[in-house]
Amino acid sequence: MKNSYLIIISSLITIILVYTILFVYTFINFNNEFKYTFKSLENLNFHEKYSSKIHHIRDEFALSLFYKKTRAEDLLFTPMNKLKDKKKIILLQGDSWMDFTQTRFYISQNLVKEFGNEKNVGFINAGTSSYSPSLMNLQLDVLQDDFDIFPDLVIAYIDQTDIGDENCRYKNNKIYKNGILNSVQPEAYLMHKNLYNFSQIYGLSKISLNNESKIIKTFQLINFKFKYAFMKSTIRFYRKYISYSTIDKEKLDKCYWSTIGKYLMEPSDEAIGYFKNTIIEYIEKVNKKKHIKKLIFVTFPHKPHFFEHSPYKLNISNVVDDVIKNKKNIIHINFSKILLNDKNFNYQNIWQEDEAHLLPAMHGNIFIKKILDELSMHLH
Repeated sequence: MKNSYLIIISSLITIILVYTILFVYTFINFNNEFKYTFKSLENLNFHEKYSSKIHHIRDEFALSLFYKKTRAEDLLFTPMNKLKDKKKIILLQGDSWMDFTQTRFYISQNLVKEFGNEKNVGFINAGTSSYSPSLMNLQLDVLQDDFDIFPDLVIAYIDQTDIGDENCRYKNNKIYKNGILNSVQPEAYLMHKNLYNFSQIYGLSKISLNNESKIIKTFQLINFKFKYAFMKSTIRFYRKYISYSTIDKEKLDKCYWSTIGKYLMEPSDEAIGYFKNTIIEYIEKVNKKKHIKKLIFVTFPHKPHFFEHSPYKLNISNVVDDVIKNKKNIIHINFSKILLNDKNFNYQNIWQEDEAHLLPAMHGNIFIKKILDELSMHLH
């Protein structure tokens, strides 16, 4: 009996000692815990609200760093020039290729502004990292319903990696109502750290933004970390060892580049067919928006597409061409046809290190310039 009491007392002392050490360490490193959290409750609530509809929106840390903006709406879209009294509104959608036009590549941004002022059109940039047709589909509804954005023309960039995003990242998180895509849900308590898993950042931000003392916040921070780790472990254990759901098993896969890239290197008919359906769904959504008079798709090869022995067996530009065949109201700026067939084009020195994005000057002088040249022919 005496030994039992000693074991209990010893265990309690150990727990208290460990918690005290953890508390002191957390208290000292308190500010480091909140480096990437939201800086305002308005932005936090905005981000959480629309990510629950469209899987994710722009990251506030990147918004502040590259946009130099803190407005909540910029997490979803940003006007690139003055919109008031403009004859037409043009909406840019897509992934980081479009996002960079606003965030980092000033040459591109200036080209768009000058063009807009000259042609009396307003540009709205809604480009967001890893946005593919399903998320652009939902984004159109949000921009219309919540922000009264009714573009006359939409320029939609379809990236080579979109087939991987759609099949790996979004397919298992889609919610349909009456056969219509209603949302692509984010995954709370994702079992691995992921670029688009904001559930931990939301929890940390709520602690950072409350009005409690630093001591109280330290207790809250420790408790949150324990709870979050428990939830992650529980979900992972359930999916791996208990659930018989195919979707749960697929969610164990990590959608890193090695997985995304396989859809280009080892494309299956099933994956291509599914991706085509997401583009068709997007086109159907655009067609329902009577204010949209024209849709322009843009595709661009990645550097490996230029290699003589390319590891890529699929070019998304061809997939888009196949989908829009005989659709006269849709234009496709197919840079693969333009550049891959140009033997005088020097592709070697136009890429960033990732071989998937252009250097800033090239982004403006090749990508954006061609889009604006094409656009000028369709503004009446």
